[in-house]
Amino acid sequence: MTHALDASERLSQRSRAAEIPSSASAATSTRASKFGTFAITFGIAFAILYTVFERWNWPLFTYHPAVGKLDFWMQRARSGEGPPMYWYGWLALAFPGALLAGWIATMLSERWLQRATVFCCALAALWPALYAAGGFIADQASFDAEVLKSVWISAIPALAAAIAVSYLVPLNWAQRMWTSWLLIMPIGGLIILGYSLKQYFLR
Repeated sequence: MTHALDASERLSQRSRAAEIPSSASAATSTRASKFGTFAITFGIAFAILYTVFERWNWPLFTYHPAVGKLDFWMQRARSGEGPPMYWYGWLALAFPGALLAGWIATMLSERWLQRATVFCCALAALWPALYAAGGFIADQASFDAEVLKSVWISAIPALAAAIAVSYLVPLNWAQRMWTSWLLIMPIGGLIILGYSLKQYFLR
């Protein structure tokens, strides 16, 4: 009886010892997964935000290299101060925005993260498409339709359509396509950025 109790106690101790590394490896795996989610989201968000801030010319600050002067937000060139530099300001604004997006992504469940990815990709495709369509309609219309050239007017139907797409897409399809969706946005953002900067490469 005593031998049986000793054997049972030894088995119990071994099982507890086995559970400790198992729980530790699960915690390590969770941390690695969250870091991977953060890193991927940060990289994608940074490329997109930099492109958006460049297109809208929203720098956090303007640097005037000829006089070594720094101004908050966007400032035009002033007489005698040479051309201003905005890209440092775009980088400085994109960095905290990407950090925030990465942190939010680590807080979401995998299901919501996949839905959010579908939403963002749909919005990234629909917004510029509707903006271009609005500009085309405004140029062809016989009445005054200049309001259609507003980037914010095209954002309203693009946002509504992106919400509908992210809701209607089956979850299993979103799961299968998730990694492919992840490549669409940064590549599309960098193509738009490259196109907007082509004048500097073709001189």
